[in-house]
Parts: sequence; C-alpha cells; structure tokens
Amino acid sequence: MVSRKLAVPRGTRVRRINLSRKQAVCPRCGRLCKRHSLGTRRLREVGISGPTLLEVTYSKHYCEDCRRHFSLPMDHLAMPSGRFTNRVRRTAIDLVVKQSMTLEKATQRMRQKYHVHVPPTTLHDWVVAEMDVPRT
Repeated sequence: MVSRKLAVPRGTRVRRINLSRKQAVCPRCGRLCKRHSLGTRRLREVGISGPTLLEVTYSKHYCEDCRRHFSLPMDHLAMPSGRFTNRVRRTAIDLVVKQSMTLEKATQRMRQKYHVHVPPTTLHDWVVAEMDVPRT
C-alpha cells in the first residue's frame, strides 16, 4: 500500500483550510445532498518568510437523484487540478507580462523572493493561456 502522506520540506509553513460542508446543493438537479466523504488537496502558496503550503480539506457529496458524485468548486483558491494557488499564478504571470522578465528570470525571482518553485514550462503555459483570454 502506498502512503498518501507527502513529505513536507523542513521550514515549510503549513496552513490548513477547511472548506468541507455537511450538505451541498447538487449542481445538476438542485437537490440538497449529504456529505459522502472528505478529501485533501495541497497547494503551493506565495510565502514571504519561507515556503508555504495550503492544505485544503473539502467535502465530496453524492446525489441520489443524479447518481453522481460532486465536490464544490475551489475556483477562488486554485485552478481545477492545479498545484499552485491563484496568487502564485497571478504573481508569476505579472513578472513576465508586466515586468518583461524572461521565463527563467521570473522562475528565479519566484524562488528567491516568494519561496515557491514554478517550472519555466508551467509559467510558459500560464502566460500563453493568459494571452488567449479575450479582455472585456
């Protein structure tokens, strides 16, 4: 059996956030559903005094009418399936777009100043996605 516990580097500040709810409304049919189980998601966050990790506990629900599992969205915190918070993403994109840094320089600045490593390829994907979004 594989352990689900990930090693946290020494000196990393872990902030725990509880987003679990005992009941939630099904996004498909609107029925009030009970909690089925709990899940945990770890997100890298911008840290000023050292590396920071958010450990988010969320609830998984089951709708008996739809026969589907669902979780409440965390779009305000991070992209679906993302490993970084929206604040890390926004900060890194701003370094490239607004301050005209290269991807490597922005990666280096994120690591030195904000204590979070964003690979240049990930940063490239974020910048390209940001440029593709039409502005209103």
